[in-house]
Amino acid sequence: IRPKRTIRVVLFMNEENGTRGAMKYAQVVAKKNENHIFALESDAGGFSPRGFYFDSDDKNFNQILGWKELFKPYLIHFFERGGSGADVRPLKTSTNVLSGLKPDSQRYFDHHHSAIDNFDAINKRELELGAATITSLVYLIDKYGILKKPKL
Repeated sequence: IRPKRTIRVVLFMNEENGTRGAMKYAQVVAKKNENHIFALESDAGGFSPRGFYFDSDDKNFNQILGWKELFKPYLIHFFERGGSGADVRPLKTSTNVLSGLKPDSQRYFDHHHSAIDNFDAINKRELELGAATITSLVYLIDKYGILKKPKL
């Protein structure tokens, strides 16, 4: 599969340090006049994926809802409007789509900021499922793009 668009993975953002990484990345993007049509954050644990939150206009949200059926056989059913995440929020424009992965959060606070909040405690299979779910959404965004607002 060859993507139509540039797909970039950024792993240096730091929400818990004043979102400086996110703000700096957004500044660099603006300075280079780069166009991000989509940005996704995964910051709610490496548990089994359940779906996504979306921050977008109505047209794009409705297009994305049309893809929901493709995810249902894999028990990915949560496609809702909502916050995408602090680390992608600085990239928000009137024409792009932001998203946040929604994993099963039942065990989140068993790990979050505890002695076992480390990579060794992650269930490899659940992390792989999350990566596959994200990849599927990114594939659809790349293939179909987003619906641009008409210029007035």
